[in-house]
Amino acid sequence: MDIRQLVNPVTEAPARRSLSGSHNILTPSPAISHANLPTQTPPHAPPATNRTTMTGKRKRHDPKPIWAYRETEIDADGNTLNKHLVKIEQSRPAPAPAPVPVSAEAPAPQPQARPPPPAAHNGAPPPHANGNAAKAAPPGSSHGLAGYARPISDDAEVYDDPTRAVCDFIWTSVIDNPTVRAAIDESSDTQVEVEARWGQIQGRADGQRLRGIHRTECVVDPALTSESTKFESTMTMEQHKKMNVYLNTQVQKSTNNAAREPVTYKHTREIDQQYELSQDGFNRLSPKVRQLIASTRQKARIRVTRDMKNPSTILGALLKIRIDNLEISSPQTEWDYRIGVNLEIKFPGPLDGLQPVVEKDRTVEEMKRYKDRVSYSWAKAYQIDLTQVTSGKSKNHELELELNSDVLLKNGEYTRHTGQPSKYEALINGMMNNLRVLSREITPQ
Repeated sequence: MDIRQLVNPVTEAPARRSLSGSHNILTPSPAISHANLPTQTPPHAPPATNRTTMTGKRKRHDPKPIWAYRETEIDADGNTLNKHLVKIEQSRPAPAPAPVPVSAEAPAPQPQARPPPPAAHNGAPPPHANGNAAKAAPPGSSHGLAGYARPISDDAEVYDDPTRAVCDFIWTSVIDNPTVRAAIDESSDTQVEVEARWGQIQGRADGQRLRGIHRTECVVDPALTSESTKFESTMTMEQHKKMNVYLNTQVQKSTNNAAREPVTYKHTREIDQQYELSQDGFNRLSPKVRQLIASTRQKARIRVTRDMKNPSTILGALLKIRIDNLEISSPQTEWDYRIGVNLEIKFPGPLDGLQPVVEKDRTVEEMKRYKDRVSYSWAKAYQIDLTQVTSGKSKNHELELELNSDVLLKNGEYTRHTGQPSKYEALINGMMNNLRVLSREITPQ
């Protein structure tokens, strides 16, 4: 199918990119006079455009994943989530009791049977401190939705399709992906990265932003975009300045405000350089990582990061393996979004003998990426990076949001294996809300 039958590219505005060639590589971004906060920003290397799906995609009419069931909802097998969790608990071997010191005067306490875990989904009440499961509230006793917002059903919340699609994507790519989980469990040097980038989905042939029959936000079908479109993660200098002011203002507003999560910031200046992964370096990696690199057939390269003030100081060396991407079109705002799942592996051993990556018609120096970044963090779950990158004679600006991988995996495990309350869907919903808020902030009224 020709994608042009479904997509009508916009011609009124070219791709957004700041001018290049007129800046010194060490020149800072424009300062914000009213705030003593960092004012620069650099980006990561854009993700690869070729897709390699690591896991199967759940069809629309397949049974929902476990995290999507409420405690009173019945699945395809006629079981509620609570019954499903009870079966999981009963299938586990009973743990060996810990030895208890016993005095001559008092008999040893007798172990008591542990009750099954309560249903856990989207903030279900946790067990009481005395070990008894919390009593389930009767249906209809409490609702997050009220008045006109309450549907005819007994649902406390009603999800939106784009957020639910992102929940499914991250679930299948990370939480329920045995290849990824095995690589993470094998070595503490391997971590999953879930990041969202602001940018534009553009046609490969004409460079124009993707437009279609939709007028509001939607998840783009990968089958239509994998070959015909590309994702450009960039912004203009003016957008960079406006976003810098907005984020600095959020830092100030959150200070000494008990009603808000405090927003903290960190300003870093670094230099990134890519190196080829040699056979010797490949042999140093863990078995699961070697297997993953071989299966994806990606060009594995080592990204070495140095301190810009002292280039001899190496801050880190990482390999980045792309797992999958999901793109969201937002025609009513200035930017679309790309959500990417990657594995980041600390490169073991010395860096001596590694060969730098040099592209055609470029020098080693021109391949270096000088990053001036301000990072804004809050809720121990999110980090927004506003980044200015200079490479050769070009200067670019990017904005991205990263989830805390520990928080993501912990809530994923709460949903999969325990009766503890899980905030998995709330975490993903928060990411989507941040993407929307910043896009609307930068879009002209």
